[in-house]
Parts: sequence; C-alpha cells; structure tokens
Amino acid sequence: MLSLLITVFFIFISWQSNAAMTLPKNLNSSDREVTLGTLGFGSSPKLLSSPYPLGGYDGVEVGLSSEYIPLSDVASLGGKSTSRGDINYFNLVLGKGLFYNIDIFVQFIPMPQEESISGFGGQLRWAFYETKFMPTALSLVFNASSTNFNNLLGSETTGVDLVGSVNMRDVSLFFGLGQARSIGTFIGGVGGITDSGNAETTDVSSQHTIFGISIKMSNIFLALEVDRYVQSTYAGKLGLRF
Repeated sequence: MLSLLITVFFIFISWQSNAAMTLPKNLNSSDREVTLGTLGFGSSPKLLSSPYPLGGYDGVEVGLSSEYIPLSDVASLGGKSTSRGDINYFNLVLGKGLFYNIDIFVQFIPMPQEESISGFGGQLRWAFYETKFMPTALSLVFNASSTNFNNLLGSETTGVDLVGSVNMRDVSLFFGLGQARSIGTFIGGVGGITDSGNAETTDVSSQHTIFGISIKMSNIFLALEVDRYVQSTYAGKLGLRF
C-alpha cells in the first residue's frame, strides 16, 4: 500500500507540464484581472490533507505538495505569450496542532525550482463540529499567502472556506465552499507587463469550491485536490502525520 501511494504521487507530478512559465505583456485592466484570478487564487494554500484535527499539542504534519496552474487562459491575453508555460511547482508544508481541534499550517516554495516563482503562506483550521453517529465533520479554514511570479507579478491572497468531510479509517473525502480575495501588483516599465508602462494594482474576489481525497497508511498519506476559482487548479501531496 505504501509503495502504491508513492507511485501514484510520482505519476501525478510527472504528468504535469515542465515548460517554463512565460507571462504575456501589454496587459490591460481586464487582462490583469484574469491573470491575477488565475495566478493569485491558483497559488493560495490548499487543504491537501485529512480535515480531521492533528490532535492537540502533540500532533505534527510534514508534507511535500506538487501544484499545477493551467495558463491557457492567460497565454491568450495582452501581447500573447509565445509559450504555453503552465506552472508546476512544489510546496513544503508544516503543520502543528495547537489545541484538540485547531491546527496551524505554514508553507513555502523551496528554491531553486525551474519555475520562477517564490512565496509562502499559511492556514488556520478549526474543526468545530463532528457528528456522534456518523464519521462526518465540519471545519472552517482560513488561509493567506504571498507569491511572486517572475518578478513581474506579486500577489497577496486571503480566503475562508467551510469544509465538510467524511472521515473513514483509511480514506477521507472532503469538499468545501468559500470566498477569496487577491490583490496583485503588476510591474511596468522596461521589461514590465502592463499596457500603461506603469506599475498597476489589481483587486479581485471569487467564490471557491474544493473537492479532494486523502488516503493513508499508518502515518503516511497521499492527498489529491481540485480547487475552482475562476478556473480549476490541481494539486497532490505526500505527507507524514505523527
């Protein structure tokens, strides 16, 4: 079972595009909204784990996620990109139980990677309700992140989600609905990507839907997740809980 989980994870990350990310130039106001909606929301922290609490002060989680953002919509904007350049990058995630049903997670993009992307973020998860006669629960998940793309776009993204989960012995299914906001700064001037030639700030909001699955064997787990903002993004994580 362990070897199967690891094999599935590496099949997932090898499936992703490895082309270098290229952002189009001459982005007008509506182009910048689409670009920020794709990249800002797409790089926000993912649940990618069993929503079941870590278990108080002793609970710890360590994981490596592979995250994929399609750029087909962005490539056709502005002056158009000459490369499809979908984004595929890794995140290192560390989690700690604060109380019985409250966990905190921090993440950062380890360097160097092929993609010209850097950033960090975090989540606070509160499992506030658990049924007594069924393996179901409700959680509130607060998240925030800061991400830089090619030194051409910097985004600050925040969000909150209500997540429902079905937690069986070795498998957890989770789904959620929430709201997110992203504020981005687009670089202008020589080598910039705005149509005005000046640095421009864009602010977008979006609903957020989540669907995922977490499969575990002993302390090791594999999680797969689909997130939908203005478009769908995909992620997988191999992790250890103890």
